[in-house]
Amino acid sequence: MTRRLLAAAALLATAAVRLGAQRTDLDRIRSIPDLVKRSREAIQLARSQFDAAMDAYGADDAEAGGEALELIAEAVETAVASLQSTGKHPRRHPRHFKHAEIRTRELLERLREARIEAHLLDQADFDDPIRRIEKANADLLLGIMSKRK
Repeated sequence: MTRRLLAAAALLATAAVRLGAQRTDLDRIRSIPDLVKRSREAIQLARSQFDAAMDAYGADDAEAGGEALELIAEAVETAVASLQSTGKHPRRHPRHFKHAEIRTRELLERLREARIEAHLLDQADFDDPIRRIEKANADLLLGIMSKRK
């Protein structure tokens, strides 16, 4: 029993340290002048934060898990905003927009599955980040599929 408590405490400490580092990583990513590179790194951060969130929920630390989910949503929104700020039309230059759309769609699928598997009391934590990422994904898809104005 004591080993399990020590292991859980170690896991929580690691998740907390990782979360603090990830928050500063998002700030660093937001300062990248190349908008395409900023977008790609923000999406990569969001994907890595998924693992941190699942570790936190696995260790019964809903607070750290919720913070990680919030960071995922912020990273995806940063990625989409960065791409939209490039001034390129997604239909004429779809490469980076498609990359972001595919990665956010994959992330959404993983979040939805994790929500289903999460404890009943923790499922509500997933709702707002999923909604925000769905909107970002829809914006990307709409840009790729729509005609230039």
